[in-house]
Amino acid sequence: MALRLKTIEFAISTNGTSLASGTKRTLTGSTQIFIPESTITFKSCVLEFVVSSNATTANNLTSPTLGFSLGAIAETSVVLSNPNANSASGEVWQFSRDVTAYFANWTGTAMNWYASFTGTGIATNNHAAKIIITYQYEESTSNTQIKTIRIPIESTRALLTSSYQTVGGAIAIPPLKGTYLPETGITIRQMYLDIQGNDGMTSNTNFSGSTRINGGTSFAFWTVGIGALNSSRWCHSFYDFTSLNLTGSTNYSLEMISSTTNRFPLIGGMIVCTYEYNVTGSTTIYNSLILGGASNSGWIGGTTSADQNSWQKEFYIEEPANITIKESAVGLYFYDNIGFSLSVGATGYTSGQTTSTTYTVNTATLECGQFSLFHRVDAGGQNGRGLYLTRGKNVYRLNYFSNTINAGWNLSGCLILNYTSGKYSGGVGAHAHSCFQYVASGATVSRVQTSNTLVACPIPETYYNLIDYVSYVACTVGVAVDSAAYTLNTEILANEKYNDGWVSIYNGMGPTDAKNTNETMFGCGSNLFARWNGDPDTNRLNILSARRYRLDTDPLNYAYFGYYYTYNNLTYSISGVCNNFIGDGSGIPISIYRIVSGNYDDLILNLTTTTGGIFSGTWIDNTDSLYATARQSSTLLGRSANGTAS
Repeated sequence: MALRLKTIEFAISTNGTSLASGTKRTLTGSTQIFIPESTITFKSCVLEFVVSSNATTANNLTSPTLGFSLGAIAETSVVLSNPNANSASGEVWQFSRDVTAYFANWTGTAMNWYASFTGTGIATNNHAAKIIITYQYEESTSNTQIKTIRIPIESTRALLTSSYQTVGGAIAIPPLKGTYLPETGITIRQMYLDIQGNDGMTSNTNFSGSTRINGGTSFAFWTVGIGALNSSRWCHSFYDFTSLNLTGSTNYSLEMISSTTNRFPLIGGMIVCTYEYNVTGSTTIYNSLILGGASNSGWIGGTTSADQNSWQKEFYIEEPANITIKESAVGLYFYDNIGFSLSVGATGYTSGQTTSTTYTVNTATLECGQFSLFHRVDAGGQNGRGLYLTRGKNVYRLNYFSNTINAGWNLSGCLILNYTSGKYSGGVGAHAHSCFQYVASGATVSRVQTSNTLVACPIPETYYNLIDYVSYVACTVGVAVDSAAYTLNTEILANEKYNDGWVSIYNGMGPTDAKNTNETMFGCGSNLFARWNGDPDTNRLNILSARRYRLDTDPLNYAYFGYYYTYNNLTYSISGVCNNFIGDGSGIPISIYRIVSGNYDDLILNLTTTTGGIFSGTWIDNTDSLYATARQSSTLLGRSANGTAS
């Protein structure tokens, strides 16, 4: 029996019409939630809701209420605590609700779903909902499986105007119902656009942004009805286009327009596609991961390519060949109240973007929201290939600089990494995959928010390779001063490093316009946690252990946070026999080392021999050179020849 874990998503399109104070809005998904696997156990189910203010009188939002229901089962509603008091500006809130317990009502393999919002004190609009579902399943009995992949749309380098312009290049949307996906027996369950970017408001004028696919019917993805407040906010919108039925082998263009010219700097995002496929008949698999992409505390220091900032991570790809990179990008999130140019480039071991892409950050009269951009790192981006993937060890390096000193504060991000591979003989559920774990959401407005319950990572497999860990914080900050600071910490348990206390996953700070604002932060914490079961590095924390998390901010905040963890369960064998030992040969300590470079070997496992000097173990890679050392006494010791796991 092979128990596996996965995370899937479904979303409901943004509704931009105004909702009066005290009025309920129910959003109905145009597609059902589908879960075709068997023996389901829900681990983390979170409802995310985007809401924006839509009144020129800057009143406070009170009693925000999120409702959720499945099928004909009665809706349950939760009244959240009031967010920060209004700062005489427009606002966007990112609300969330833990609905894991509600999924006890799940039956069958498909159910309709509904989400609702009610708030008092102020009119709102741009309501949108997304459900993120992490569940355990039995793989050996599930020939039909489902997955969610994310295909990035590179951000614009110019403002939207009152004429349609192409976003993400001429081939932004591949034929997902046609020839793009490699598996067999495919049934698309949902395709939606996740659109992100600052709305760039610079005058007392109402406006809206709209999008269309291949010149078709337009959809208003963001509606601004607070022109009198002149508040530029972060736009986060969903557009479900499943019904467009984009078949064939032709790529489709994505076009956007603003009803008022010169709005929406750096608009971009991703296509989120959830589909079922036949496991037995598939030989090539699409792997879609969310990894840490950048983490920069403070401002971007470098102002030229000669003194650019750099952020790097290494990761392993273990699936069978052939490994081929697909559309991939880094999504960056940052804040500033001045305009500047941000230049971004990505490199790998054997290829790189030697010419950076320059994105213009157009600030508005009042900045009440962050900036975000998506930069492609594959060959289809503006400046071509940044990464070339191979089986085994890979490197991702992000280079970035601004043209203005002390600009681009609080920059962090995620790497959306997509590649196809062969199918692992032990099951596709063992492939690298990214799961989401909910931790906590705004129980109250405060400077310190701590998870009320202990949170553990629910990896069910005995052996795992933790490829990456990245925290996610969606924070609405009530700003009465000209700067804000953030720290996300996790608890150190007894028998771990230092035996007590807290350790930082993410730190950030930045200037503001002394207005309420919202920020998204990704904290790259892979260096904190054990890389695999049996990791001999005692300074690392056990990701399987239940622990608390704490978010500290100044000033007050209203936050929702969790983390993405990416791992695989592809395993290989290590074995050997000691010679010339004393006694029966049992109990001899064996140390397994990985050759990292000519100057450094990494201790990866500690094993012990059985009778006859025999040792064996399970390892997570068969590309790196390894060797074993044994020591029974000061004179009985030795080293094996180099080899690889098999």
